[in-house]
Amino acid sequence: MPSAVSGLVKTMRKVALSVNNHSTLAGQLITSAFIAAFLTTGCATPSIAQRDADFPEQKTQIEQRLQEVIVAAENKDFNRLDSYHLYGPKFTKFTGSSPARLDAAATRKGEHDGLASLQGLKMRADSLKIDVFGNVGIATFILDYSFDSGGQTVRRKDRSTLVFVKERGDWKIAHEHLSPITLAEPGGAGNGSQPTGSGKNRTSSAAGSHR
Repeated sequence: MPSAVSGLVKTMRKVALSVNNHSTLAGQLITSAFIAAFLTTGCATPSIAQRDADFPEQKTQIEQRLQEVIVAAENKDFNRLDSYHLYGPKFTKFTGSSPARLDAAATRKGEHDGLASLQGLKMRADSLKIDVFGNVGIATFILDYSFDSGGQTVRRKDRSTLVFVKERGDWKIAHEHLSPITLAEPGGAGNGSQPTGSGKNRTSSAAGSHR
């Protein structure tokens, strides 16, 4: 940065002198304006090293929060589950059951209704990858979950993305995207599952309304 600023100063001084060699003040003003613009934009842009930093402490925090979300969902602890979301006008969610983008109210209702209807729900986040960009964290994983239906266990898998935002030192979900892995795909939900009638016809509210 210092060498870039030094070079810019020299260049701008030449420009200022060529614009008006009789007005020292004008030259100084032009130079100052260009330096200010450079510093404002240059310093505001994170370096590649900052962008690619690992942030192990923040990644651990997000992983812990994800596990807390899973436990709250399995236990149908709706108050705790809601507290892990950054519900508000900027919250969004996509599921496999609808092409529509869900807002905070629709997400809350869908999760409450979907979880309340399930028995024996078990979930885990496989192939978890967490990337942190300052106060934003992105968790991508395969949601492997099962629930009881008609005396049998139904198993499903969803590709899952959660976007976390750090608010007052607390990581909260600002966006969710879940898409079911089809039976035809390698490692799909059909492998090792025992779907019942209701399991076969389940909407993605069973998956999309959960983590």
